[in-house]
Formats: sequence, structure tokens, C-alpha cells
Amino acid sequence: MELRLKVSAGEFARKQTPVRYPVRVPAGWADQAEARLTTADGTGLPVQLARPSLLNPPGIATTDKVDLTVWTILPELPAGESVELKLTIAPGASKSSGTKGFHWKDTAGQHLDLEYDGRPVARYMYQKYKDEPDLRDLNNKPFHHLFDPQGDRLVTKGSGGEYTHHQGLYYGFTRCTFEGGVANTWYCHHGDHQLHKAELERTEGPILGRHRTSIDWNDTKGETFCHEIRELAAFAVNGGTLVEWSSQLSSVRGTVTLDGDAQHAGFQFRAANEVAAKTKSQTTYLRPAGPGKPGETVNPTRGQEKPDTTDAATKAVMNLPWKAMTFVLGDQKYSVAYLDSPRNPKPSFYSERDYGRFGSWFGPKTLQEGEAPLEIRYRVWLQRGEIT
Repeated sequence: MELRLKVSAGEFARKQTPVRYPVRVPAGWADQAEARLTTADGTGLPVQLARPSLLNPPGIATTDKVDLTVWTILPELPAGESVELKLTIAPGASKSSGTKGFHWKDTAGQHLDLEYDGRPVARYMYQKYKDEPDLRDLNNKPFHHLFDPQGDRLVTKGSGGEYTHHQGLYYGFTRCTFEGGVANTWYCHHGDHQLHKAELERTEGPILGRHRTSIDWNDTKGETFCHEIRELAAFAVNGGTLVEWSSQLSSVRGTVTLDGDAQHAGFQFRAANEVAAKTKSQTTYLRPAGPGKPGETVNPTRGQEKPDTTDAATKAVMNLPWKAMTFVLGDQKYSVAYLDSPRNPKPSFYSERDYGRFGSWFGPKTLQEGEAPLEIRYRVWLQRGEIT
């Protein structure tokens, strides 16, 4: 199979950009296909074939065809320009070109590490929840850690420290209401919790490392009211770590309302506790409007059960396409950029803290059992040094 592809930069210059292209191949090739990707002058680009991602599902199934996604990293493409590529797919020994790249390493019952050529990149924490008063603040929701881009240390916070419920890349709501009760999947102080159930898919290769998990959202009695499928992918780019985090959340108990506020709901990033304990005065935020001062934060007006989109403070943090934070661990500066997808629910409202917690929330959402799930996706970029 041979295809001609055209990739256009659009209005922005592209550098180290993941590019995907959906293909449909003979069913017999599903796990036995190899791909080759070249530019017009014959230069080869790294390439990987993978199953479709969580929020880019396959098309209508047929008995003789299967959907795959071709992934590559585009080194550079100036704004307004395009590049033509030739893609060749044929039956072979593997879906990926080469054996180097991303691999998963499991410490059974505790955590699952994503490594790139032996260097740790991310860690999925999935220890079993224990509903005992002294242990409820531990392992009360699965989350992902990020490592320093060189693999030297974790740069995100786990359990304990200031605000123990802030853990790495995490997701929850302070007010979940449903038929028969309420729950708080943000704090998880009273027996309500998120529980890892199973790993559904694991992808390894030279371009992309990805996994998909099944998570139950449980009330204070341990009964499930929502079911989540969560996915994290990391890409082989230079200069830092790029991950894509996605979620599909469905009601399994009638009508479920998810609510909170910009400080206590949604998908969030929390830096290691050392920031809160020692270096928060050095934390700075870079916003689309420009850089802030060390220790300065900008947030929506508090106390609004429903965000007032005409309020000046709230408007200043509404529907931002991205926000970045620079923080200090030891003598090393790190920067993390949080990228919102235009396909996520809107309006969205960012919040930020000097101790290294920031992210966005998209207002209250109502789910109906058996109907469309809540789908969200974000990208997170982590690098050493200050982002400008």
C-alpha cells in the first residue's frame, strides 16, 4: 500500500510536532504491518503504526479491514509552508520501525513506568485504595507522575505534603451529585475515591508510548456512579517531555452532575511538594497576555457557584488556549505548559497557585446514563529551564 501525504503548517511554525494520519489496512496486517515514510528527496522519517487513540476512534468495522494510525515527528516546518511525504505500508514483523523507543515497566500492584530507551518518562500510580480512616488520603485516585526530562527525578507531587489530594496529573470534582447521594472526587476524604480497575491497552514504539486504563468513580459507600476510560501518551520529541492526557467519563447511575470551581475541579498539574515547602516565591506564570512576576497569581473571582463570564477577573482567565508555569526544584528551573484543546468543553476557567498547582475547569456538566460521555483532552509540555 502506497499513499501520498501533504502536511501543512498553517499559520504557525511547527517544530518537533507529532503528526498522525489514519489508515485502513487489510485485517491480516493489524499486528503484522511495517511502515516507511519518506520526504520528496527520499529522506526517511521515523514512523510508528498504532491502534487509534481513545478520542479518535476507528471507523465502522468490517471483516476484512482494520483501522490504524500512522505517527511521525515532523522536525520543522515554517508557517504557511507544506511538505509532501510518501507512506508505504506492507505486511511485516512489527507495526513499528525499529526496536528502540518507549517501553512500559510494571511494578505489580504499585505503579507502571513508561521509559524511553531506559530513561523514565512517566509513572502511573494505581495502588489499591484502602477505606480506613487513617489511609483514606493515600491512593484515593489513580494519577500520573512526570519525571525530569533527563530522567533524574520526579517533578510532580504524590501523596502527602501540602494538600495531599493534589497528585501529579490528576482529575476530579468537589461536587458530584447523583441518584442516591453525593461524592467528592477532588478531596476524597470520606471514603469516596477513584479506583483503578484494569489496563485496557498498552502501546510501545519509537514515536509513541501510550496506555489506556479503566477507572471507577465510587461514592462513600464504595458504589460506582461513573466509569472512566483514561489514556496517557508520550511522544519522542527533543528538548523535553510532551504528553497527551485524555479522558472519557460516563454515568452508570442515572443523572450525574459534576461541579466545583476553577480551584477545585477539572484536570490539573501539581509540582513536587518542594515547591510549596521551599521555592514558591520563585514560581512564575507565563500567560497569553504576557509573563507574570515571581510569586504572583491570577485567578477568577472566588465564591461564584456559576462563573460570571462578565466579571473582569473571571474573563481574564477564561478560554485561554494555554498557560505555562516555571518552578524551582533544588537549583534547577523547570517549565511546564498546559495546552487546552479547542474541542474541550467551553467556557473554561484557569486557576493557578504559587506552590505549583494549576489547570482549568469547564463549568458544571451533567451526564445521563446510556448517553454521550464527557470527553476531554490536554497536552502537557515539560522542559528544563524557563519557558519564554
